[in-house]
Amino acid sequence: MNEHDKNFIKNMSPLLIAAMVMFLMMVAYETKADDHNYTEHGIKITSEDLAVDTINISSIKRYKWNKTSKTLTLTLISNKLVDVKFYNRCWDIQYASALQFNSWAGTTFIGKGDNITPIGWTNKGKYPCTIKSMYLAVEEE
Repeated sequence: MNEHDKNFIKNMSPLLIAAMVMFLMMVAYETKADDHNYTEHGIKITSEDLAVDTINISSIKRYKWNKTSKTLTLTLISNKLVDVKFYNRCWDIQYASALQFNSWAGTTFIGKGDNITPIGWTNKGKYPCTIKSMYLAVEEE
């Protein structure tokens, strides 16, 4: 091996080490265990089974903000509970006196990618929260 190759390997070794660590992190992320599995009557229920695609806005009775899990729980007319997670941080949702539902398609249904805007006494809906996912809430035993 000539001097030029030795210098190249010596100078590129931090980049090669960083690439190897990133590769190992990617493998670990892709092979992690799914922690959203539930069992009911011996049947395994995955988070995909609990996913909600759309909700009719007129079927929402009330809402509750859980600030520890940063989840909005919607109670529907059928008394089903739906947990809504957001892409961004919802700054004013814990102080909201009302919610405004904004569908990008202009329909009465909301789903992934639509906005929920908290309305309060001082905030007139400046900071919308974009829906990341919606799941039926599972009661803990």
